[in-house]
Amino acid sequence: MRKLNFSGAAVSLSVLTTVMGQCILSGEAVSARTLLLQGLPMALALAVISRLLALAEVEQGTFSGNTFCSKLFCLLATLWFGAELVETLGQIQTLCWEQFSSMALVGILPLLLWAGWTLEPGVFSRSAGILWWAVILAAAICFFSLSGQLHWENLFPEPEMTGQMQLPIYAEFFVLPLFFETDEQKPQRHWVLPFAALLVQALFAFGREAVFGPAHGLQGLELLRAGSIGGIARFDAAFLLVWLAAALFRCGMLVCTLRVLLCRAFGCGEQEVPE
Repeated sequence: MRKLNFSGAAVSLSVLTTVMGQCILSGEAVSARTLLLQGLPMALALAVISRLLALAEVEQGTFSGNTFCSKLFCLLATLWFGAELVETLGQIQTLCWEQFSSMALVGILPLLLWAGWTLEPGVFSRSAGILWWAVILAAAICFFSLSGQLHWENLFPEPEMTGQMQLPIYAEFFVLPLFFETDEQKPQRHWVLPFAALLVQALFAFGREAVFGPAHGLQGLELLRAGSIGGIARFDAAFLLVWLAAALFRCGMLVCTLRVLLCRAFGCGEQEVPE
């Protein structure tokens, strides 16, 4: 039976990519104060649940596909990951059309699905490190381009509540052992993913509030557009291209996961392929 053995970098990049996509497209005006007061308890609760479920799933073999209950869990996880795949594809198409007037996703979708279905998990794990460096570099450039426009006095004012804090919930939080089947210790080290998702939201919220002031219902994309270095602007295009690469990576990884789950749910009997 084929086993999933993604690296921690691959799983975290996949989750944080879609969180960044939501922040870029979202226009919700949630203050930094609200983010801290409501987000931290939510992240803590999700982290505790993730840790407890990881321990239970490792012990019970929840996604082994050997029992009826296990097959049922695999099928339910398939539906959830399928919904996440559709969501990520929607984010990609929205950004491609709105920012580049492109329908390129339609052309590459068959190739993307084929690659995700045929590639082994080790390929995604090895490429995740490169994408992480690209994301970090793009984020650093955006930060320095905004450094002259940050008004720290805008943070933590006393405005009226203009939005409700919503911490994104993804299947990855609850099925960590599925991604690290050859190392039972890894799921116990990556239960902090909800805090990482909160950190991404916090960076966008704090940046938006420091640049535009409190309670501005602007998309995160407007924050990226506001930066400039030495008269050079529009660093948002470079960041979006990096994000699109990471989003395509996430789609391929989700398809790879769906393949394994479907085979276990319906007893395809795939043989394991060495990494």
